[in-house]
Amino acid sequence: MLDNTLLFQQARQCAEPVAFQLPWGVIRGLAWGNPEGEPLLALHGWLDNAHSFVPLADAFLQSELAQRYRLIAIDWAGHGHSDHRPVGNFYPFMDYVYDLWYLCQQQQWSQVTIVAHSMGAYVANMYAGIEPQRVTHLLAIEAFGLLASTAADTTNDLRQGFQSRWQQQDKKRPHYRDLNTAIAARTHAGDFSRELAALLVARGIEQLGEHDFRFRADGQLRLKSPVRLTAEQIADVLSHITCSFDVVLGSAGHERLKQAITAWRPYVKQLNVHELEGGHHVHMEQPTAIIGLLSQITCTHNG
Repeated sequence: MLDNTLLFQQARQCAEPVAFQLPWGVIRGLAWGNPEGEPLLALHGWLDNAHSFVPLADAFLQSELAQRYRLIAIDWAGHGHSDHRPVGNFYPFMDYVYDLWYLCQQQQWSQVTIVAHSMGAYVANMYAGIEPQRVTHLLAIEAFGLLASTAADTTNDLRQGFQSRWQQQDKKRPHYRDLNTAIAARTHAGDFSRELAALLVARGIEQLGEHDFRFRADGQLRLKSPVRLTAEQIADVLSHITCSFDVVLGSAGHERLKQAITAWRPYVKQLNVHELEGGHHVHMEQPTAIIGLLSQITCTHNG
């Protein structure tokens, strides 16, 4: 059923599988556009996968950007087709930042443009502060800054983080009798249409038997982080970002993003904020508008 959908047919047919060997395992993903082009990295959100950017890829292929860039959408560790972290390891946020840092070092990408959603955008703005000379443009969708803790939260964060690791040991990932049931579950958990949920499920599901389906995402992804940076630490990283930085809000997206923009905007003077009609997954709902914005950003700053 999913393979026969006419949604974003060009992007799905033209997608080229890619894989990158990291020290702990393999990061996999999809790529489109000029094989010799500048890297345009697409970084998905928590519990999503590279198919989060298939609608964007469809619009990308119809734009002039496809001649200049190689759009590379990765699956984060524990997501989609990428390997899970080895048993006994977890998914602390900064390890995602390190994976991105390592990948750019390994591939010798001296300059990258990044379009990122939610958790992927949090990763991207941390990376842009750590490696300001390497990131030329950053388009962050429904995320800015980072979730902070105060010093007074330290003990409670550690306690809850350790307890969540302990409790996860006996939990099993849910199984579904068919794809429709899995799609219904993803639709219920999201803020988008069934068609877009089906797109994410197509890459995020594995079939274990005739009537046995399970999401690929590692159950350890749901653990509470035992350590978070303080607001002062986050501000320090953000203040080192030098690239052009644009944030896109969905009109019905996460309300806390507006609070984050108020809190962190003073540290990124070049920040531009845009609002599009849609929810938290506005990049899947408004891919043509996102590509138009990205075209404008790259043209303005490179021209």
